[in-house]
Amino acid sequence: MTPAEARREAHRILGERRFHGTSLPRPLHGVLHWLGQKLGFLGRFSRWLDREVGIPNLLWWILAGIVVAVALYVAIRLANRRTRADRTAAALARAEQSLDPRELERLADEAERRGDLEIALRLRFRAGLIRLALAERLPARPSLRTYEARRILRNPRFDRLARDFDEVVYGRRPAQAADVRVAREEWPLV
Repeated sequence: MTPAEARREAHRILGERRFHGTSLPRPLHGVLHWLGQKLGFLGRFSRWLDREVGIPNLLWWILAGIVVAVALYVAIRLANRRTRADRTAAALARAEQSLDPRELERLADEAERRGDLEIALRLRFRAGLIRLALAERLPARPSLRTYEARRILRNPRFDRLARDFDEVVYGRRPAQAADVRVAREEWPLV
């Protein structure tokens, strides 16, 4: 093979598709380019900080510390919420065993003192329903829905108590001290 033939053969081989780049779709290119332009000051600041302070990547260490702090904060909040939910479940389990309204009221007072306002509200509501069932104003069944009790009783005081209960328990509105106070004062009047 002559040098000219070898060059032609090399040209032909190098002309094949596998030796040339392809144009792949780049859907995020525009967004990433824009983001790079907007956040370029961070890179310039980081390089300046490295030169002036002498600690390499100081800015990135600071940002990593902030991310860790935020993650720790979120983890603690989640753990507290789960702990509160576990206490709620335990108190409700104890309440399920008791059908004595006085015992439920006592447990509600304890929960209120601990600051577990949702538990206190749930226990007072259950005690009130049991009292109404004992007075034969409501059917004594655990599957009784709030709207059924409202329809049977047609009592504006009960309607308010039921609305607050539903908002807290099913609507996940945080229970307020006023909700528990109203329940404590209004249930005897229902």
